[in-house]
Amino acid sequence: MASPWTSSVFRGQRESGLTPRARGGLARLLLAIFLPLLLLPLAVFTLLVYAQARGSLTDAVTTQLNTLATLKVNQIEQWADARVGEVNALAHTRENVFDIQRFLNGGSNVLLLERYHEFLNANPSFEAVMLADAETGTVLVATLPFQYDQFVGLKVLDDDQLAMAQLSASLFPPVFNERVNDVQIVAAAPVLDAQGRLLAVLYGFVRDEQLLDIVAPSPGLSTRGRAYVVTRDGYQLGSFITAPGAVPDTLGVERARMDQQNGMATYPNQTGEQVIGVYRWLPSYELALLVEESTQAAFGPLNRFVAALIAIAISVVAVSALGVVFFTGRITSPLRALTEVAMRMAGGDLSSSVKINRNDEIGLLAEAFNGMSSELRGLYQDLERKVEARTQQLAAAAEVGRAATSILSTDELLRRTVDLIRDRFGYYHVSVFLLDEAGQTAVLQEATGEIGAQLKARGHHLGVGSPSLIGWVTANRKPRIALDVGEDAVYFQNDLLPDTRSEAALPLRVGDRLIGALDVQSRALNAFNQADIEVLQVLADQLATAIENGRLFARQERLAQLEQHVATLTARIHSALTLEAILNNTASEVGQVFGAPRVVVRLAPEAEPSAAAVGSTTTAKSGGNGANGHDQH
Repeated sequence: MASPWTSSVFRGQRESGLTPRARGGLARLLLAIFLPLLLLPLAVFTLLVYAQARGSLTDAVTTQLNTLATLKVNQIEQWADARVGEVNALAHTRENVFDIQRFLNGGSNVLLLERYHEFLNANPSFEAVMLADAETGTVLVATLPFQYDQFVGLKVLDDDQLAMAQLSASLFPPVFNERVNDVQIVAAAPVLDAQGRLLAVLYGFVRDEQLLDIVAPSPGLSTRGRAYVVTRDGYQLGSFITAPGAVPDTLGVERARMDQQNGMATYPNQTGEQVIGVYRWLPSYELALLVEESTQAAFGPLNRFVAALIAIAISVVAVSALGVVFFTGRITSPLRALTEVAMRMAGGDLSSSVKINRNDEIGLLAEAFNGMSSELRGLYQDLERKVEARTQQLAAAAEVGRAATSILSTDELLRRTVDLIRDRFGYYHVSVFLLDEAGQTAVLQEATGEIGAQLKARGHHLGVGSPSLIGWVTANRKPRIALDVGEDAVYFQNDLLPDTRSEAALPLRVGDRLIGALDVQSRALNAFNQADIEVLQVLADQLATAIENGRLFARQERLAQLEQHVATLTARIHSALTLEAILNNTASEVGQVFGAPRVVVRLAPEAEPSAAAVGSTTTAKSGGNGANGHDQH
């Protein structure tokens, strides 16, 4: 049987068989479609993998270079502190101070030179020791006479450096010295007598290869990576100096030495090879530290991986093209059968199924197609069941609506309505809240079951805007659902309703005026959907209208009663013959109408003041006449 919702396009006469063009063009069509679809993702994937891998590898290389540079800086600082400490210890040796005092007083320098040579033997980091005048800084005594005695009578440090050396032990920045045709590193310390007076300044010439031994090792780098330092005047430490002024010139050296910056860059090194370099400027020693790694060595594994990935992609494309051509014949026949069954299903025959017995993907597709057909039939039947259930729900809503519109007593209306909603919709608990005269509190007016009776007895109420669904709904005038009350931030936990798992609250509105809220609770999680809320909101609107009508009816009934009492009072007044009878009748009627236990009628004083007072001893419940007498004043 054809389904009424299927398209009429599939109900006409269908042509059987396939055209020659369709038989011969499927392979070309598959190639034309799948090759670009295959190539494009592979190309994008390759580029993304390459970019990700390159970025990760760059980060790893940069991290390694930065770590190595930090390690070198710490080692240089420790090495410098050690050299300064050694010179300072020599300067403060008691025997050294005694020998210097004797030398300055005209004694021989032999003992000084012996002591300094002993120091050099014990401290291989130094190649020479000199003693300088405390005031001028000129060298007075120097070791290694064939190399450093040329400094005797000369100044090794400038005035600023000498001033620093006179105050404390210091290591001064390495600079190129033409006299020794090498980089000069000087550690200096003041020599003080027992009274703290400055006697002289002690110089220690540090071997630059010692510093080179710290900088040059490059753990973790390839054979093409290296670490080196450049002095402030542009000489690379440890390099063979042949032409003073010919300094290494790279981007890293320029930024570190000239701009005194710290950072990372990719640039050609001194040999023209592209490198990733981390550069640091050491202001205390005026040294530029560079740690470089060849980009070819750093990215060599990545380039080999990309080449392998491209080869794999090309192989995949070639194999896919051959597979499309080879298996086209095996694909077209079952696809044609699937197409025919799909056309019949589109025409409304949901009982159709395809019969293909294969153990490959086509067989799985046929099984999946048959499963889909069965599932579609089940979904259609389930849809019919849902439509039927929704119809029953709407019928129940109509029943509740009829009850709500047929009862004029507000109390009876609310009691009947909450019971109908609970019974017809199968909810755990249903209650109605009405706003008080101030509009600040939602007071429980009616609720289902014994629990509802207990809540009414204890005057259960919730403030407008309070942390509860009723408070939120009465404040915002919109429905709110708590599909899981344990997760809802505004849910109010009621100790008498421990089984509540989901809750919905809906506003009771008459036009633009809010009069209360309808609350329904369920024992099941996720018990409410949008359709349920729409039906419940219709009920809430009907209930709000019925409540308002009941209130109007009660007011009209009260007005009618008052008018009847006025007519009765008027008749009794007209039938009375004396003033006392008129006053008694008036007090009696007023007491009966308003249920007052005592009514006093006072007359305005005129020529002869008089008044009548009648005290009612009978309440409205007793049904008495409500007046016993009157007083005259």
